[in-house]
Amino acid sequence: MISVSVVILLFLTPCLVLVGTWLFHLPSAATICEQIGTLGTGASGQFSLKGLGNCRECEFRTRDGLTLRGSYLSRRTPERLGVIVFCHEFGGDRHVAAPYMAELLDEGFDVFAFDFRNHGESESMPGYKPRTWATHYEVLDVMAAIEYLRSRDDADPAGVALVGLSRGGSAAMSAASRTNGIWALITDGAFVSRWVTTANIRRFMPQFVRLAPVLTRLPWFVHVIYGTLVHDLVARKVNHPCINLVSDVRRLRPPSLMIHGARDSTIPVELAYRLWRRLPNRARLWIVPKSSHNRSLRSNPVRYRQRICRFLKNHAPGLARPALAVSPAGSRTSAQYAERAVETQPTTYASITAS
Repeated sequence: MISVSVVILLFLTPCLVLVGTWLFHLPSAATICEQIGTLGTGASGQFSLKGLGNCRECEFRTRDGLTLRGSYLSRRTPERLGVIVFCHEFGGDRHVAAPYMAELLDEGFDVFAFDFRNHGESESMPGYKPRTWATHYEVLDVMAAIEYLRSRDDADPAGVALVGLSRGGSAAMSAASRTNGIWALITDGAFVSRWVTTANIRRFMPQFVRLAPVLTRLPWFVHVIYGTLVHDLVARKVNHPCINLVSDVRRLRPPSLMIHGARDSTIPVELAYRLWRRLPNRARLWIVPKSSHNRSLRSNPVRYRQRICRFLKNHAPGLARPALAVSPAGSRTSAQYAERAVETQPTTYASITAS
């Protein structure tokens, strides 16, 4: 009969081998994590909000004392259906909102877009070099934008909707979980940075770990333990107080729509599914076939705008109205942005929606 000590030894041996392998390769894993965190790119300089009509420049302060700058665009309709806050991606600026928000002005929405700290015309924070990871700093920026809109003379008592791209989507999710008055949330390419680190360590593990064929078959949660350790070590090293988005999203209450590209090599689509499963039941997930990271709009601008406009109209706090089919034409400026956003090889479009 096998003794208890033998059973314990048989259990501990593979665990010790795993931990020893992790520790031995920790410097390599940390290097991967640090490099991946700086690879994001934005669309700064490609568009301008000033060509969309009534665009008023403004500035506001964050709770930690930085001055951020934004643009407030008024609807082109007599009645206002709601106010939308746009949160741009890493490396971009508030003008990225133009191709996403142009037609919403024709549908009765006011749009407010702002530059995150260390981006665009907003003030830079000394000692902070932004990365693709969403930190408490970006959440502070979103919260400051919400508070600024509440303080305006034309503030909407029903609150605002949040629309965010990539890192901006992650920050919007976190902010929406921390405050009231958010009547809808849309994200495109949002992600949990610790999971991205985990996925990249698994992806590049065969390059520096001989036991990779065995380790990659371990359950996901085992890899998350190591990925979280590596990510948090690097985050502390570079002074990035990253948010715990997995915990935050469990507190989300507003109706939510997640959009993600099926061919996203930056944020694997499996991570979008994992995040979506942790959202409340009212959340929807739209996987866009043949689209990569932050390219879902370019795959088919008409379908993309129809989808987000329908979602916003269904939940807007404005006047009661029947469900509308969004006109694919829109304004002349909207059409121009649509043409600029389309890739040279348009793809066929289909959608997978879960609720």
